[in-house]
Amino acid sequence: MAFMHSVALLIALQHFSSPLLDTLFRGISFLGGETFYLVLLVFLYFRVHRKLAFRLALVVLGSLYLNFLFKNFFGIPRPEGEGLRVLEKPEDFSFPSGHAQSVASFWFFLAFSFPRPFFFFLAAVLSALVSFSRLYLGVHYLQDVLFGVVLGVTVAFLFFRLFRFFSARKFPVLVTVPFLALLSFLLFFFAPSSLGVKVAGALSGILWGYWLASFFRLPERVFSGWECTSGAGLLVLLYLGGKVVPFAGQWWLFTRYAMLNAFAVFVFPFLAEVLRRKKRC
Repeated sequence: MAFMHSVALLIALQHFSSPLLDTLFRGISFLGGETFYLVLLVFLYFRVHRKLAFRLALVVLGSLYLNFLFKNFFGIPRPEGEGLRVLEKPEDFSFPSGHAQSVASFWFFLAFSFPRPFFFFLAAVLSALVSFSRLYLGVHYLQDVLFGVVLGVTVAFLFFRLFRFFSARKFPVLVTVPFLALLSFLLFFFAPSSLGVKVAGALSGILWGYWLASFFRLPERVFSGWECTSGAGLLVLLYLGGKVVPFAGQWWLFTRYAMLNAFAVFVFPFLAEVLRRKKRC
């Protein structure tokens, strides 16, 4: 454990550092960040397959929410020490690594869903590269990334089994709506930080949005390039607009992210479908 918690290991990894490697590992680290998955999930939802994107979103956000709970519980500070180059300034705790956990959750869920050697190989390689990049950047100990990957793979497998269990079952509205309302409340109530509140709001919005899309029976279809551009533009406007409105507090933060994700998952696809049907008439 002392070795895994050692700053000396991180300094040794940085011994061969250079501006080129700094840029390279920042880029690799980006593959485990929230922004990358936000863009990727929106693309998958609009252009590839809604159900797959919905499931991947729940996996990644659920994994992140669990990550924040662990970080708040253990409260382990980020690495620091003489000679250590810290190339990022994260605002939360160190253990476990959210980047390592996110990349493992996303790609191993794909591997479990499409059990081919290539997907497992890709998941393992990306998890290893992102984990190494977090060590090189000086923002995590070895124990952080190792536990992050293990937790990410575990979350991916549990969600895979959960989706298989519920895929053939349909629940009535009188059961689903109270359950979603209670879950949203619990996600907000137990969120350990502002980052946790954002993730809780996003999870709530996605769940409500997908349920509404199923309730109104929106057809599973790929959006056109113009529709994707319009949807992405409106999402950016809503995000920026939510930051400038004169509201504050954790409850507003939760509501803002819930509305933003519900718009992406249900409101915009619903409006796009209405316009598409009008054009056909």
